[in-house]
Amino acid sequence: MSKTATVVALGKGERTAARIREVALDQFSRLGFERVTLSGIAEAAEVSQPTLHYHFRDKDHLWRSAMLELAAVIRDEERLLKAARDAPPLTQLRMAMRMFLEVSWRHPALGRIIALEGMAGGERLAWLNENLTGARNRRLAELARRAMAAGELKPFPPELLVVTVQAAAVGAVNLAPLLRSEFGYEPDTPEGRAAHEELILNALMQGLVADRSGRDAEEAP
Repeated sequence: MSKTATVVALGKGERTAARIREVALDQFSRLGFERVTLSGIAEAAEVSQPTLHYHFRDKDHLWRSAMLELAAVIRDEERLLKAARDAPPLTQLRMAMRMFLEVSWRHPALGRIIALEGMAGGERLAWLNENLTGARNRRLAELARRAMAAGELKPFPPELLVVTVQAAAVGAVNLAPLLRSEFGYEPDTPEGRAAHEELILNALMQGLVADRSGRDAEEAP
């Protein structure tokens, strides 16, 4: 086989694998691991089961490969936050939540997967913690802890604060079908996303900000 033919063949194979991962990520995030079947993924990806098994050994292997498709999203967020590491902790936390909202709308599978596996617990959640979300969540909790120490946030458990705000933020994304069917409201529009961001950042998070009026008065000369 010529070098050109080999490159073309490899390119086609990778495109096939990418299509399988894309379908798998959507199905895992909507149905949960247990309800997904490899035959269903193969049918939706328009490939044969032997082709699917050529690229992925089993369902666990495919699940992990599909999850790693989201790793680049997390890395981009980390890179942007590192550029702002000299900003006050509360400012960094707001930036992180704004990016979390943007990522959740662009990649809704991420929030659905975390919600499903976060409820189920077990080995897959441990894998996500080690390979995808753990470092990010620990960093956000540390930012919250530093913001509390600086008197910028009310003294709630930092881990609980981070999970609560993230769950509220991703709720409208995960429940977009309910908003459409029950209320006739379309959240996935520029106006809907802007309202969602305003609700999370300027309503929910503002309620967590410490009241500094008394402290400022005490510190005034």
